[in-house]
Parts: sequence; C-alpha cells; structure tokens
Amino acid sequence: MRESRIPSIVTDRLTLRGFSPTDRDAYAAMRGDPDVVRYLPGGEALVAFAEQIADSRIAAFREAWRRGFGVWAIEEAATGAFVGQAGLASMERSADVEVLYALARPHWGKGFAREAAAAALRFGFERVGLDRIVAFVVPENGASARVLEAVGLRSTGETDYNGFTVQGFAIEADEWRARSGS
Repeated sequence: MRESRIPSIVTDRLTLRGFSPTDRDAYAAMRGDPDVVRYLPGGEALVAFAEQIADSRIAAFREAWRRGFGVWAIEEAATGAFVGQAGLASMERSADVEVLYALARPHWGKGFAREAAAAALRFGFERVGLDRIVAFVVPENGASARVLEAVGLRSTGETDYNGFTVQGFAIEADEWRARSGS
C-alpha cells in the first residue's frame, strides 16, 4: 500500500501519519523500553525482540489500512520527532474496534496521548462511521485509564482479554457527538 493512501491528521501539536521504514529504529527503541511496554501485550518479555516486533508491527499497521482505518506513527509537529503510535485496530474474535496508543518515554506527561487518542476517535466516528469504539487497559495502568476518560470513554468494568484481567472502556458514536458538539 502506498503512503499516500493512509490519511494524515494534524492536531495542535502532532502529526499522525502512516508508518514508513524510516520509523523502524525509533519504533524499535520505543518497543525496547521496558517502561513503555510494561502494560502492552507480551510486556517486558518481548523487549529482546524489539527490532523484529518493529518490523512486523510496522508492516501490519500499514496493511491494516486496507480496511479504511489503522494505526499511525505520531510525530511532534514542531520538531518532527517520533513520539509513538496511535490509532484504531480491529479486535480479534470481536466486531469491536479499539483505540490504542503508546508513546516513547521522553514524550510522556505532555498530553500527547490524549491529543492523539482524541484525533483517532474523531477519525473513527466522522470519517469511518463507526458506531462504537472500545479500549482496554490493565488495572495497574492508571495513566492510560485517565487518558481514555479524558477523551470521553466510560468504564465498562473488568473483563478477561487474552487471559489477562483488564478494565474495559467504550464510547458510542452518539455519546461522542454529544461530547464533541459534532
């Protein structure tokens, strides 16, 4: 798939764009940081495989766009620095679509996760026409839960996700429209 087929989104401080091969090293460094991956599937056990994961994930992210949505690379608009990933992903064994994000540690605490997640929600509801978007976080990841609540998702309680206890979150299109004024 050509890069031009993946839409870009510009927010106040970020550009969400398709991943490219030039993102590999920065993405691998992010996936190799135990603090960043602590709450991601596989967690710290996969740190040693960060380069292989970067290769496979970047290819999968680009391929997923054939469905009309996917995961973007995030870069800081002012500097062009690689910030992380954010976007929408189809859930395995479910019709749900999940909003997800992960940021390199130097970019934590700046509100970038909230800004990128809000952009992904807007894209999902306005451009893709989704009816509902979900998210899941491990209970220990309070920072991610706060991001989800800040962009309008509500807790749906604890559930099992691939053998792990997680906190579920969701927002319906009509809730998002009422919240955003769209």
